[in-house]
Amino acid sequence: MAEDFLSAYLARIGYAGEAAPTLENITAIHAHHIRAIPFENLSPATGTAVDISPEGIEAALVRRSRGGYCFQHGGLLSRALTELGAEGVENHLGRVYWQREPGTGAPARTHQATVFTHDGARYLLDAGFGGFNPSGALPIDPEARGTEVVTPLGTFRVVDVPAAGLPQGDTATIDLMVQARIGNAWTNLYGVDLRPNAPSDFAVANWFVSTSSIPPFTRSLMFAITTPTQRLTLANLALSVRTYAADGSSTVEKHTLGSPDELREAARGLFRIEDDSLDWARAYRVASSA
Repeated sequence: MAEDFLSAYLARIGYAGEAAPTLENITAIHAHHIRAIPFENLSPATGTAVDISPEGIEAALVRRSRGGYCFQHGGLLSRALTELGAEGVENHLGRVYWQREPGTGAPARTHQATVFTHDGARYLLDAGFGGFNPSGALPIDPEARGTEVVTPLGTFRVVDVPAAGLPQGDTATIDLMVQARIGNAWTNLYGVDLRPNAPSDFAVANWFVSTSSIPPFTRSLMFAITTPTQRLTLANLALSVRTYAADGSSTVEKHTLGSPDELREAARGLFRIEDDSLDWARAYRVASSA
């Protein structure tokens, strides 16, 4: 079954290269993953709790043309890395600071990111953060923090928590901060808690995110996917296509979707979501009222 899963996963993301767990191969697999499997929250937005069991994730993201959010992407990616033979594969919970006002306290641990080890060094890999998903493997060992990872889709780094510039009360249990360079400044995306987690920790966080009206996933619509030179995002009905130049600069085109049919066609044509069982009229109502 493991071989069947890995073959199906690599076919799903369109990766035909070597499967040896080298850093180069893992980085290439990650790039293929975020180009092929979208970030999307259609299930919680349309009233369906998200199944993050290995079987549930495989059924949705590999066997069907659906995407998911961090708990699904993280579960899928970490399983694939383990089957590839990568060392030290772990999933960790994190707190999201992207677009959050400093001084408002520590947000709940509602994000999941994956860590692996290569040649004795630890790296963070993420496929489920959405529009500003880090597009490379980020070194996280203390001596490597601050190292800038330059990719065709932006520059990222991991820093010690004090370098994030947040009040201490905002960063409880956080061991490192993931940042993106936006313009000339570094922006906090999320912090990672490197303590071990039990499966029940992820189950509770996923249940909260996929069923509660407090997080945004049940009351708004969010899609994201990449190409080699673009980040495509949908925030409710606002569609954005950001194109990156070789020098790191970018331009953005925006469009507002005006009907359930436009939403369905954008999902299919841009975000590679093929699921005729979805209630697109309900999804459009959620997006319209957010």
